[in-house]
Order: sequence, then structure tokens, then C-alpha cells
Amino acid sequence: MINIIEEIKKYKSLSIVGNYKNVGKTTTLNYILDKAKGNITLGLTSIGVDGEKEDTVTKTPKPRIYISKGSIIATAKSCVLKSDITKEILEATDIHTPLGKIIIFKALSDGYVELAGPSRNSGIKYVCDRLNYLGCEIAIVDGALSRKTLASPSITEATIFCSGAVLANNIDKVVEQTIFEVEMMNIENINDDKLMEIYEEINECKVCIIDEAYNYKNLNLKTTLNSHEDIVENLEENTKYIFINGIVTNSFIESLIKSNDKYKNKTILVKDGTKIFLDKLVYSKFIVLGGNIKSIDKINLIGVSLNPTSINGYSFDSEIFEKSVSENISIPVFDVYRE
Repeated sequence: MINIIEEIKKYKSLSIVGNYKNVGKTTTLNYILDKAKGNITLGLTSIGVDGEKEDTVTKTPKPRIYISKGSIIATAKSCVLKSDITKEILEATDIHTPLGKIIIFKALSDGYVELAGPSRNSGIKYVCDRLNYLGCEIAIVDGALSRKTLASPSITEATIFCSGAVLANNIDKVVEQTIFEVEMMNIENINDDKLMEIYEEINECKVCIIDEAYNYKNLNLKTTLNSHEDIVENLEENTKYIFINGIVTNSFIESLIKSNDKYKNKTILVKDGTKIFLDKLVYSKFIVLGGNIKSIDKINLIGVSLNPTSINGYSFDSEIFEKSVSENISIPVFDVYRE
């Protein structure tokens, strides 16, 4: 297994994201907290509510979050009041949540905390910056269900992706799904200096068509939903890129495939891999038929954490699960439960 503490020391911020509930995000976080104790000062926040005793949806027990003295926490006011540790309030932000304003405090003793951070990515970015400013070496964001956008390089510098047996009771299906989602998050970024020269301009567009001479046309669309006809109509023989400043979904790709062949030999550009919401069959069909998708920025995925046990009462062989995934991706894979 990678030395996770030495790896995350390279960065100022880290997100822990997952593809489903109960895939082990909080357990992965607790593993890092345990290994970091005495070695590095961590800052913590969350984009959802975490650290509570029971899952509010499944009504099953959840692992609580145990922090060390010296950690710096950003959480909602009501969670601050419930934390059973001695604390020093460092800052009250202007970020509001249903559980109160986000308060940043320093832990003066070890103990359990509940995290309820900002709901927007911009708020998360701001809080991470404040955590760093107030003394933490690494700000860690514990992600909520399917909120992979935290992994965007514009939000956090590095990411750990969590997957697990809860996805299906067939290990082959879970391995296949995990590998595909890692592939999408880690999708290749574009290497085009001329494109980057105009990127600040096209970044203001929702959908933009760019030709081989790097002339671009803003389609003035608010969303890609139900807009495939407008996009296809504007594709020319010399079109090089279709820049989508938003998400790419199954319905959008399927509509392109059904329309005609004008999308072939052209590249769909997204900001990063968190903007791709495609099923494997749809993506594979699009690529086989001549489509292409790349990103402007590449997510810095530093590890994949696996949970071999499902809350539905079954589990996989941990070593087989880990080996099956690791053999098919280039990113370090680990099982913190076994560790």
C-alpha cells in the first residue's frame, strides 16, 4: 500500500469522493486521521453532513470522525456545539447552511466531531483556503454522495476515490464499474497550446464550437439539455473542438450519435473528468463510432480506496477485489479495512 501520509504531504488540499453511499469515504478519512496523528496538522470540512452516529437515509450505523488535538475544523454552528472536544474558535465565516454558519475552530483535545460544510464548491474552495491560512498543512474535504465535483483541480489539489461492494453483489460488475469511473475521472487532458491561448475567452461560453484555425463561435446556449440539434447544426468539416462548459450526459451523447456523423473526428472538451456523467456502454459506443472526449484540466487522482463489505450483508475477498482493480488502472489501490 502507498504511504498515504507521505503522498498527501505534497498537497495543500485533498478531497475524498465516492460513487455511492457506504463505499468507505469516512473510513478512509479516519484511516488518514489515524496515520497523520503526530505527523501533520490536518484541516477538515465536508460538503455534506458526516460523522453522525446513524445514516439518516438507511438508518444504519456510520463510522464517526475522531480527530486529534491541533486539528482545525470547519463545520456548521450546530455541529460545533455537539462536538465533544475542547475547542478554540478561530473564525466565523459568512457561509450559511441549514445547520448554521460555518465556524472554524482548533481542537484543543482529541475527540469526535460532526462535519457539515458548505453546499457549494465555491464555498468549499474558500473554506480550504481559510483552513490553510489558519494553520493546517492539508485541508481535507469529506465528500457527500456522488459529489465528485470536489475532485476538480479548481477545488482541491488531489483526490482519493472510494468504491465498494455496495454497488452490486457481483464482484466482476463492481470491478468493471470502478475501473470505468476511475477512467472517466482520470480522462486524458488536451495538450494544445493554441487552444489554451483562447481558453479564458471561451471559458465564458456554455457551449462553444472551435475550428482548426482556432476561431470560435459561442452558441449562446444555457445548457446542453435538448440542445444537440443546435450543436450539430453548427458543426462544420473544419470543426476541431466542441467545448462544453458543464456536464456531458448519456442523453446528450446518445442524441449526437442518433443525429448524424458530423461529430466524428471532433473532440468534446470538458473542464475536467468530474463533468462526465456517462454509462460505460454509451461512452464505449461513442468512442467506437469516432467520437472523442478530453478535458482541459486533469484531476490529480492519487489513490483508489476499496470497501469489500456491503451493508446489504455480503462481502468480497479483499485481496481479490484489490488485485482485480489494481491490475487495470495505473493509480495506487488500497483497502483501508484490511490495513
